[in-house]
Amino acid sequence: MRILLAALILALALARPPVAPAQGYASPEQMEERGGLIFKSGDQTPYTGTVEDFHQSGKPRLEARYEDGKLASSTVWYENGQMAEHVSAALDTWTIRRYGETGRLEEETVARFQNGHKVSEQTRLWDEDGTLRTEAGFEKGKLQGPLKEYDPSGALVRDELYEQGKLVKKTK
Repeated sequence: MRILLAALILALALARPPVAPAQGYASPEQMEERGGLIFKSGDQTPYTGTVEDFHQSGKPRLEARYEDGKLASSTVWYENGQMAEHVSAALDTWTIRRYGETGRLEEETVARFQNGHKVSEQTRLWDEDGTLRTEAGFEKGKLQGPLKEYDPSGALVRDELYEQGKLVKKTK
């Protein structure tokens, strides 16, 4: 996930001409990843502060807050001003919420990390009208725990239990 975030910051930096960040803030162009931590280029101390990026229109595209080189939170916006993604990180648990361009919540994932590697996640997905469609857990990349799917009316149509990627119980 940290590599993904570093790649996101780099991609955003290359996707537009530089816009000067507000005083006390840094731009993605000024940041680099070393050993799983974020540093301001040339600094030896992991970065604490805010990284900002903007759409060509000048509207915010990214605001990421770091503490001691680790992500504390980030928000990404669409050009229309709607939030696209919000990540909050506390210790080794990240909550990631992704939204459609109209502001509707589409996905929520709570991921847990150990030693910088994702070990488990719980994910919920919603359809276009806001109906919960899927709930699933993963551990080390394999289904773990309940897997539930719902039809457009919200009725449960699939209810299974997994252990280490193997189906152990099927209720529906």
